[in-house]
Amino acid sequence: MKQFVVSIILVLTFNGAIAQEKFLPGYVENADGERIAGFIDYRNWENNPKQITFKQEEQGKKQVFKALDIAEFGVKDEVYVAAIVEKEITANVTYGLSKSPELEVRIDTVFLQSLVSGEKTLLGMKASGKQNFYIKEGNSYVLLQYKWYMTEQQGRQLKAENKMYKRQLATYLGDCPTMITPLEGASYTTKSLESVFMKYYACTDKMPEFQKVREKVVTEMGVLAGVSSTSLTFESDRVVQDIVNYNFPTATGAAGGVFVDFVLPRNNRKWSFYNELFYSTYEVSGGFQDMKNENDYRNVAGDLGYSYLKINNMVRYRYPIGSFKIFVNAGISNGLAMRETNKNSTFTKFYSSETSQEGKILAETRNYEQGFLFGAGAVTGRLTAEFRYERANGMSVYTLLSSRVERYFLLIGYRIK
Repeated sequence: MKQFVVSIILVLTFNGAIAQEKFLPGYVENADGERIAGFIDYRNWENNPKQITFKQEEQGKKQVFKALDIAEFGVKDEVYVAAIVEKEITANVTYGLSKSPELEVRIDTVFLQSLVSGEKTLLGMKASGKQNFYIKEGNSYVLLQYKWYMTEQQGRQLKAENKMYKRQLATYLGDCPTMITPLEGASYTTKSLESVFMKYYACTDKMPEFQKVREKVVTEMGVLAGVSSTSLTFESDRVVQDIVNYNFPTATGAAGGVFVDFVLPRNNRKWSFYNELFYSTYEVSGGFQDMKNENDYRNVAGDLGYSYLKINNMVRYRYPIGSFKIFVNAGISNGLAMRETNKNSTFTKFYSSETSQEGKILAETRNYEQGFLFGAGAVTGRLTAEFRYERANGMSVYTLLSSRVERYFLLIGYRIK
């Protein structure tokens, strides 16, 4: 297992380092307004790129351009313009917030992404998770001012917001009298501000020259099936209990279910939230002998088994290698026991006295199991193959007796949608 995991991590690290190139038709525009057609290494950027790689011919020489080198570039359905702008840099985390509504700005030369352009233009820039938006006034790009900060009221720390961007947009879009209501409900997000601008264009009976097509979450659904290998371990530090002495073998069983994978936009759709309704089962038989001598001993044997219906939630990262995509995922499992086998038999001999007793291995059990998951595999077409590890807390309800269930799965999946 460790060698397998290490191998997957090394492959992902190596391929992440070389970062597969994907040259798509595009253009760059120089400072003189000359547009040069060619091919751009498109990375489906989550954050605005700091530089791009360009070739005039598919087999031509590569050129690297920064925002100081060109005026604009376009690739696929994305357009970026070079600009010298103010950036608001306050961290969007509570512990890093200032207590002042004043913006913390830094001047930088960047590529701004065109979101809506025309008579009225909206642009965006995202860097290190921080989002800023801009409007175009003449040949300048003006920061739409927004900041959230902490303020104290009656001894309590509360979140407050500097929403100057609403006033700026009220002036910028002021030739449409119906913009007051949309602006009142607008938030400082791409979707909300794009909606405001499109309502402006609808109000003025004009059409934007360009509107960025917003990528949506892609939903993939399918089924999976396979086999599991399950091992049980019981530990008790302070109390000696019979179950600790059971020698349970590894059990094999069936496993499978259905999945829904929510593939996130940007970053070439490498990240997703993967969810399963999953069924797994196991049953083991074990026992031990407590022998003092041939006339004084005890034989104990028992069966323990469970079938679980689980909800598994994981974060998945996939990376393309040729016609395949390899992936790793990790997350949690929550299972409800649908079936339980929990029985033992004890034969006791004490010289001439012999007794047999039937009962349970564990007098009390829980039917809710929690665990964590880690898996790695590959995707080709509609098929998926995965090797997965799960560690769960088992069925013991006793404070002084811990149960641990470890499972290994080999799963084959088929994507229906």
